[in-house]
Amino acid sequence: MKEYSQSKALFHLDKLDSLQKGNPISPTEIQVDLEGFCNDNCNFCSYRKEDAYNNTMLTLIGAEPGKEYHDSKPIGKPTPDSSWSADMAVKLPLQMVEAGIPAIEITGGGESTLWSHFDELIENLGKAGREIALVTNGSNLSDKRIDLLCKYCLWIRISMDASNAITHKKIHRTQNYDFERRIENIKKLIKYKPKDLILGISFIINPENYADIEDSARFYKLLGVNNIRFSWLYDSTGTAGLTVPQIDEAKILMNRLSKELSNESFGMTYQGDRTDLYTKPNTDFKTCHIQRFVWAIGADMKIYPCCIQKYHPDYAFGSLKENTLKELIDKMNNSMTDLDPKRCFPCWLRHKNQAIEQSIEKPLHHNFV
Repeated sequence: MKEYSQSKALFHLDKLDSLQKGNPISPTEIQVDLEGFCNDNCNFCSYRKEDAYNNTMLTLIGAEPGKEYHDSKPIGKPTPDSSWSADMAVKLPLQMVEAGIPAIEITGGGESTLWSHFDELIENLGKAGREIALVTNGSNLSDKRIDLLCKYCLWIRISMDASNAITHKKIHRTQNYDFERRIENIKKLIKYKPKDLILGISFIINPENYADIEDSARFYKLLGVNNIRFSWLYDSTGTAGLTVPQIDEAKILMNRLSKELSNESFGMTYQGDRTDLYTKPNTDFKTCHIQRFVWAIGADMKIYPCCIQKYHPDYAFGSLKENTLKELIDKMNNSMTDLDPKRCFPCWLRHKNQAIEQSIEKPLHHNFV
């Protein structure tokens, strides 16, 4: 699937040239959490699991990092610290234009569609000619909002993780059975979206939905989405909570399903070696290059090198409360240069870092292609 290509950086030759010369570059994309609070309490959420690397985000919503939260209800509550300031609905698109940043992925953290100025931001981003993507649980999509997203978004990914209401409630730990209502929102997106808007489904594999992989692949293809992306629960054991035989079986199953179900209108993707990367030290690449192309911005409005290190104080390189995006390009350059990947948590973006590294570091006898 071309939208998940590892070679996208090669289409930004001007930025690669700047990096070869040791100069800072503006990112091609910012990934933003507009709100730290979420109306779901997913059992795989790396910001909410008690043993997660980056659950310090919970302090923004008045919850305690490291505590077990297994109830079928949201954790914490929205607070003045858990979301972006209202003025950023106007300022952010202008700052993106000023800094030369073409794309934005609105994600979480929490559920960004709960931010009270979400629609205003989408409208202003669209009018500013920015490329917009959204990752959402699909719960907060009114008809008016669906029209707005269909007008301005390039791609939308809905986190569903199940093909039925029982499994969905068990994983998302919602207060009520909300699966069918979210499916209705997906159907509306399918009906009204333009052809070039890519609508996908996210499925995080874990013990609760392991047996639902095949049914979900078939269900969402039949529903009419463009793709489904299977990934693995991120944990420090590298097993996603599964046994080794289960992981091997899932890989075989997804290989078979991908060959059977993929066609011009539907794609299925997964990273087969990602569980292996969850415990692998970052010794197979020298520099974190992806942080320069993609900035992760938390609900605290601070900029981090990636979603894995997000909300860790040692990796907060700058803040939109203090500087504009353009100012931060130079201000954060030294912090990015000094970042040692070996100090980071295991990186699942290492393949992208390796690809960019090969484009920046001059190889021996480079003319002998």
